[in-house]
This record gives sequence, C-alpha cells and structure tokens, in this order.
Amino acid sequence: MAIERGTPRGTPVGWAPPVPRGANSTGRPRVASRRVNRYRAQRVVADVLTYFGLLVALLFFLGPFFWILTTSLKGNEDFFAFPPVWIPADPSLAHYVALFTRSSGARYFTNSLVISTLSMFAALVVSLPTAYAIARWRFGGGFLSTFLLVLRMLPAIALIIPIYIMYKMFGMTNSYLGLVVVYTVLYVPFAVWLLVGFLREFPVEIEEAAMIDGCSRLRALVQVIVPIIAPGMAVVALFAFIATWNEFLFAVVLTGIETKTMMVLVTSFTSGGTDMFYGEASASVVLGVLPAFAVAFVLQRYLVKGLALGGTKG
Repeated sequence: MAIERGTPRGTPVGWAPPVPRGANSTGRPRVASRRVNRYRAQRVVADVLTYFGLLVALLFFLGPFFWILTTSLKGNEDFFAFPPVWIPADPSLAHYVALFTRSSGARYFTNSLVISTLSMFAALVVSLPTAYAIARWRFGGGFLSTFLLVLRMLPAIALIIPIYIMYKMFGMTNSYLGLVVVYTVLYVPFAVWLLVGFLREFPVEIEEAAMIDGCSRLRALVQVIVPIIAPGMAVVALFAFIATWNEFLFAVVLTGIETKTMMVLVTSFTSGGTDMFYGEASASVVLGVLPAFAVAFVLQRYLVKGLALGGTKG
C-alpha cells in the first residue's frame, strides 16, 4: 500500500491534518450573507420598477376616461376653467338628462344594445356548428379554418360599397336585421377559428360515451360539449359584443335615423363645429364605454370559472 510523502508513519490512509478553528468559518457566511442581501436588493428594485411601470400604464390608459367621466359631471362654466377642475365640487347629471331628452340618447343606446346582443347570439349560434363540423369531421381540411381567418382580416372599407349596393337592392338598409346579418357574417370567421381550437382539445371519448348512453349527436353537443367549452364560448360572446358595440363604419352607412348607434351619436358631437355640447359629448362617451366594460366584467367571471372547471382532468 502506497503511503503519501510527508505523512507520518503509522497514520491511516486518507488521514488529513485538522483545519484550525476559525480558518474558513467566517468567510463563507459573509459571502452567503452578501449574496442574500444583493438578491433582496435586486428583488426590491425589480418590484419598485414593476409597480411604477404599472402605475404609469394605468394613468396613461385610464387618465383620459377619468377626465371624460368628470367632464360629464361638470357644469358648463368648468370646461375651460384655469386652473383645470379635476373633480367638480357639485357633480350633476344634467348632461346625461339632456343627452336622453334633447339628443335622443335613449334611442341610440337602445339600438346599440339590441344590435350588439342579437349579433352576439347570432355569432354563437352560427359559429358553434360550423366549428364542430371542422373539428370533428375535418370539413375543408386545415385550409378552411385558415381561409376563414384570412377573410376576417379584410378591411371593412373594402366591403362597405358592395354591401351597401346589395342592401339597397334588397331594402335592408335602416333595419336591425341588416346590421345583425352583416356583423354576424363579419365576426363568424374569427369565432369559428377560436371555437375550433377548443373543440379539437375536447376528448372525443366523452362525447362517444354520451352517445352510447342514448344521446343524439346534437344533444351531446348541447348538453355535454357546450358546458365544458364554456370558456371558449364566453370569449366569442365577449369579442362579438364589444366588436359590434364599437363598430362605426357600417353603423353610419347602413343605418338611418331610427337605427343609428351610440358610436354614431358620439361622433356627431365632434363633427358639429361647436363647443356648446361638451357635457353631452362626454356623457355619450361614458355611456358608450360602460356597457362594454360591464359585459366584459360579467363574462370574465364566468370565463375564469369555466377555465377552472374545464381544465380539470381526471
């Protein structure tokens, strides 16, 4: 057995001289403490920068809406006051009352609500069976779903003239039906593209088990598949409602005085060349934004619930 040089005779193999106490016992804890402090400082700086960026973004996006909201509650003498009146001392709903009485705001608001709601349900009714056919039977292959998405990318300005001529021939201008049809046709490609992804991820075995138990294909679709893909349908409904509510081009071209929407009313205040109706214009903007916020909030709650239930695998 080889013995290392410098090792006293009779010592066991692997023996090493003892290390004096205190030689390395203080250096390592100091290095570890410095690393911990440096990591904590980096975390604090990162958190501060993150919250600062979120605050800036929040002010940037919500600042204009806050100004519009307060302007709708101000009196006429506060519009051009200096220094600016950020929060009115005596908020009033007079501009909202004038909007509904003098500017026919109730009719415009009702038109937007009816058209957006009908378009949302029509998009769901049409897109669900179409997406089901593409997902289950590969109808059209992969080309059809891609082609539908490309159709959605067409600009509305390229379609408005032929649609207007066709509507004029069939007498569908200035009607709820005409707007609901055009909004449904425009939005269905995107809705189908969204739902196809949800349906392809749905286990076919669950649907087949329901059909073995006596369900028809339609009943299995309505009672088994739809509750599980509720998140996808909530997304479709949300986007359909908001897109229809905010649409302006078709609303201003294909409608008459009886069917104009809130977006048309909002722009009518800015194109009049007068500064007499800032309060009513601000009130119309607030009323034009709040329903979309409300629908997004309600559907977001159901969307999160549906994702939690549908994402469970057993």
